[in-house]
Amino acid sequence: AGKSIGCKFMPPTYFFENKSFNRFRNKIKQYPRIALFLDFDGTLVPIQKDPAQCFLSGRIKKQLKLIADSTHFYIIILSGRSLSDIKKRVGIKKIYYGGNHGLDISGSGMRYTHPEAQKTKSIINAIERRLKKEIAKIKGAWLENKKYSLSLHFRSVTATDIPLIKKIFRNTVDEFLKKNLLSVIKGKKVLELVPAVSWDKGKAVFLILQRLKHKCLPIYIGDDQTDETAFRALNKKGITIRVGKSAKTDASYYLKSQREVSEFLKKVSETRLCEKEFIV
Repeated sequence: AGKSIGCKFMPPTYFFENKSFNRFRNKIKQYPRIALFLDFDGTLVPIQKDPAQCFLSGRIKKQLKLIADSTHFYIIILSGRSLSDIKKRVGIKKIYYGGNHGLDISGSGMRYTHPEAQKTKSIINAIERRLKKEIAKIKGAWLENKKYSLSLHFRSVTATDIPLIKKIFRNTVDEFLKKNLLSVIKGKKVLELVPAVSWDKGKAVFLILQRLKHKCLPIYIGDDQTDETAFRALNKKGITIRVGKSAKTDASYYLKSQREVSEFLKKVSETRLCEKEFIV
């Protein structure tokens, strides 16, 4: 389920279907520890027009804290946001954080920044200054400098201005793409400029798994195209779950919406934690 064969995808299975959930429950009981990887925007929080308005609900924060306190779990938040931003928004100790799609990682006894990411900081800052002037008159367009990457957001831009935004972006960054210094990640109403390195969330997952003290069953939940690299990397090695039904995904399972992530956290904790720790 969910994996691509050639150019065709096998559709993922709904996670809360009885047979699916029973298989999942039986599998995680076989492992002493679980490495739970979670995307942030669209997974732990709903997508917002203004990413600054994304905050964890009290319910999900309580669930994550309870799971993080258990010896059965490692929790890793992997986000396209900067490391400092994702740490601030989640605000839970004892867990691991990966910013810039895993280019920048921090956690218990772990600190990693991709060496090539450091080299492109000055280029990204220069492009930010140039783009800022170019988009100044386009209402709703704004830039987010995430230290090792730069995002051009256009979720609030009128439909007629979107082609112009894309043209400005392309004209500004094209020379750096041709020199293979930077590459572009296309997200949901966002164009992201990142270092042109052989790195993605899938590779970040493997790096983190190697650094953890115990062998774990990896579970990965995400909703974005950038999460597909992790789904592919963990194919047959773990459990992969996409938020939102899609025929074009390498995830094995799917949740119908971001709202079901809280239900997943409840179920997974009930399966592994003792009765007095059940999440309500």
